[in-house]
Amino acid sequence: MSATVTLAGETLELCAERAAYWPRHRTLLVADPHFGKAASFRALGVRVPRGTTEGALSRLDGLVARLAPERIDFLGDFLHAREGRNGETFRVLAEWRARHGGIAMRLVRGNHDKRAGDPPSDVGIECVDGPVIEPPFALAHHPTRVEGAYVVAGHVHPCAVLVGPGRQRERLPCFWLGQHAGVLPAFGEFTGCVEVEPEDGDAVWVVASDEVTRFEARAP
Repeated sequence: MSATVTLAGETLELCAERAAYWPRHRTLLVADPHFGKAASFRALGVRVPRGTTEGALSRLDGLVARLAPERIDFLGDFLHAREGRNGETFRVLAEWRARHGGIAMRLVRGNHDKRAGDPPSDVGIECVDGPVIEPPFALAHHPTRVEGAYVVAGHVHPCAVLVGPGRQRERLPCFWLGQHAGVLPAFGEFTGCVEVEPEDGDAVWVVASDEVTRFEARAP
């Protein structure tokens, strides 16, 4: 189940699949997929599970089927590292892209993209440096201030920590919506996260059990 919020006068749908949808522009916003991260680790001799890229693309397929976007904007870190640039990863990405040839796709480069490089041309994704101004938003990887625009970004991999009655702690990915910037959760299957420290006026929405719900921090 998604949640609907209003930012800078625009409606955004916060999706439990860890993405956001901008209905007026029929644009799906996806941050930090880190495709090929598991392959990068395996190239360095670290044993990690296979199938993380396919799992993330399957979630994207579900979003496309449900929302029918005209554009997908990736807000940085499309690829994880140069070590993950291999034929199998690019084959899977190119096949996925071919299934959605009618959707425009754009990557707003992030810090990992600078090291990993852009995806090959046959993947068919436009690659640009940010911020990209799409009034009233500025699409970026880093949640920096942009005069006259509300920034929608990634990079942080935000999460919130829920504390249960037995003092058990659960870290959940979240949407962190501040006064001047909103940070999307990392879309990738194999990513870490950083606990947010919201300021007064910020809103935090957590993804839990396929639902997006407002998070209210409790005093310890």
